[in-house]
Amino acid sequence: MAIRVLALDLERTLIDDALSGRPRPGLYSFLAYCDERSERVAIYTTVEEADAREVVADLLRSGHMPTALYDRLEFVAWSGEHKDLAFVADAAPNEVVLVDDDEGWIRADQSEQWIAIAAWDGGPDGELIRARAELERRYEATRTS
Repeated sequence: MAIRVLALDLERTLIDDALSGRPRPGLYSFLAYCDERSERVAIYTTVEEADAREVVADLLRSGHMPTALYDRLEFVAWSGEHKDLAFVADAAPNEVVLVDDDEGWIRADQSEQWIAIAAWDGGPDGELIRARAELERRYEATRTS
């Protein structure tokens, strides 16, 4: 099935944490790719939505997020012990891919929809390049199937 929604964790995936909001190395390039390639992009985070929206707005203001992506970015409202992909509006769980650093939030029956990324809290890093390559592989696989 095609990937309709790319869901992105916030803390330790795109930024270090919601308090400082330092962008992970390569963030703008990664998000520009996500904007160009993905039908829908959503933030799926444990951070309260109002705080997450402020962090995202700061990323835009500081030049770390494309305006076009900011304008269409969705936020997933959810509850529970796992980031259940069924909470993503207007999409079946198998149409969603989640990029997240913490396996503990992933439902076992949805692990095929997860792209693991090493947690980041500062310093040099190339994980967004690796995550993009995995996304490209998955997009290509769904295009040819």
